[in-house]
Amino acid sequence: MPNLASNVAAFLAVKYLQFCYNYCMTKLIVAMVFLVLLLIAVKLFEEFNRARKPRFEYRRKDCVMTNAEQECYHALVSEMGLDYFFFPQIHLDAIVQPTADRNDRFLAFRHINQKSVDFVACDKKQLRPLFAIELDDKTHSQPKRVERDKEVERILHGAGIPLIRIENRGRFDQKRLAELVQNGMNAFYAKQI
Repeated sequence: MPNLASNVAAFLAVKYLQFCYNYCMTKLIVAMVFLVLLLIAVKLFEEFNRARKPRFEYRRKDCVMTNAEQECYHALVSEMGLDYFFFPQIHLDAIVQPTADRNDRFLAFRHINQKSVDFVACDKKQLRPLFAIELDDKTHSQPKRVERDKEVERILHGAGIPLIRIENRGRFDQKRLAELVQNGMNAFYAKQI
């Protein structure tokens, strides 16, 4: 019998250990599930708050142009404003459109979407874009900017819009500026013939 008693005691000890193990594992699993649910709730709360509270704050600029662009704009309007409307900071997608088929239109649009020019001159009746002006300051000599400028010029010339590049020296003589614009337009149209 002593063998039977020790076997029963061993059996009961094993069962007790299994019970304790299962009980602890159940508690551990419940705790882990609770922790995961808590993390999900925190993330949802953060998203909810982010949606309610603006992510970024903004303030109005004093002007849509730099000082040099303002001076150039006023010189253009003073000398050529009777013939043209001048619009500053125009994105290319406002003055050209892709000629690609439907499948490529989206990619063609994205290609021009982030590009802009300093000024666009439009006729006064239909607001048709006639020419664009880009003021070249020291940033236009950086390699990435040179490539971007070449591409903008290619796009505009392909659409039949002259891009007149004017060196930004900070001061703009009205007569000289009008002469540079006219020379740029003449050079563009001479190449078209």
